[in-house]
Amino acid sequence: MRLDVLEHGHRLPARLFQRIAALVSGEELDDVGKTALHRPEFFGKPFLAYVAEVLRGPSYWTPAEREYLAMVTSAANECPFCRRVHTEVARLVSTGEVDVDTAAVRPELAATATFLERLTRTPDDVTAADLAPLRAAGVPDQAVVDALHVNAVFNLVNRLANAFEWSWDSDAHVLAGAKALKRFRYRLPGIFMR
Repeated sequence: MRLDVLEHGHRLPARLFQRIAALVSGEELDDVGKTALHRPEFFGKPFLAYVAEVLRGPSYWTPAEREYLAMVTSAANECPFCRRVHTEVARLVSTGEVDVDTAAVRPELAATATFLERLTRTPDDVTAADLAPLRAAGVPDQAVVDALHVNAVFNLVNRLANAFEWSWDSDAHVLAGAKALKRFRYRLPGIFMR
């Protein structure tokens, strides 16, 4: 069910930001941005701070690898909105460590992606034994924690996207969204988050 409030329920600062973003990018602000700006003090500010830390803060995983894990989680949740944009972000931020077209990744990331896919699809069936392939691949404990944070973010966002029918107008809109995520590192200007 698409929420009308995402189109018409924003305060003046949020409406201004949406207009500026559309002028600069040539595309309408994506639905994640619209949701974050709707009630920023309640959801947008704290959630985007968490997302920025998870996807761009210090980690064993590179930004492209975290985007790959976001893509894997989004695919497992059958969320085309998130899968499309995070596939493009992974392409944009990769320095060769991730090839989203061939799934060519290092063994640590492959083992972690398989684990997150299982955790996403059948969480009640996951046991400590499911961590054995990660251990065998040499994935450090903190890297597992970091990957679980990526998985948690996208298990939430994928559900929001699917429930609220978030969508892209075109491939150009997806690419504009991906470029904005790369450039702004999951942050919206604080002045508009009031």
